[in-house]
Amino acid sequence: MSLIDLINSFMPKSYSQLDQIKATVITTTSVAIGGAMFFLLLYWLITKSLQKKETIFAMLIIMLLLAGCIGLVMRGQVTAGAWMLTALMLVMNFSNMAWYGISTTSSAAFIIPILVAISCIGSNAGWAITILGCIFVFTIPILQSNEVIKTVLPFKISNLTFDAPVLTLIYLLVAIIAYTWAGAVKNTFLNS
Repeated sequence: MSLIDLINSFMPKSYSQLDQIKATVITTTSVAIGGAMFFLLLYWLITKSLQKKETIFAMLIIMLLLAGCIGLVMRGQVTAGAWMLTALMLVMNFSNMAWYGISTTSSAAFIIPILVAISCIGSNAGWAITILGCIFVFTIPILQSNEVIKTVLPFKISNLTFDAPVLTLIYLLVAIIAYTWAGAVKNTFLNS
C-alpha cells in the first residue's frame, strides 16, 4: 500500500475524485511540513545550534495547527483545511521575511501557500496570494532601506535589485505551473 493509498483510506467516502485529490494534497503537505520541522529541530539539537528554546514551543504549536488542517480534511471540510494551511503558511512566511529579511533561502518557501491555494482552493485565491507575495518581497526591503523596520539580516541594495525580482519571478513561475496543472486536472475530472 502506497502512502497516498494509506492517506486516502482515512478520507470520507463522500468525497468526489477532485476533493479526494485536494484532501490528499493538504494532508501530505501538512505531514511533510511537520516532518521537515521535526528533522530541522533534531538537526539543531544534534549540532547544538538551537538558539532559543522558544523555537521548540513555536514548532509544537505549528504542528498542532497542521494537525488541525488534517482534522478538518478528515471531517469533510477540504476547503476549510486548505484555507487553514494556506493562512498558516502565509503567516509563517511573512513573519520570517519581516524578521530576517528576504535574502534568506527560506523566502522561497512562499511557494508552498501558492501551490496549496491554486491546487486546493482555486485559481483566484492562488493568484491573489502570489501577487501578495510579490508585493511583500519588495515591501520588506523598501521598509528596511527607509529604516522603518530592522531585520536580523541588514538591508543591502541587492535585496531590491536582485532578491525581490528573482523571488517575484519564482513565485510567478510556480503559480503559472500550478495553475496549468490544476486547470488540466479539473478539466479532466469535469469532462470524464
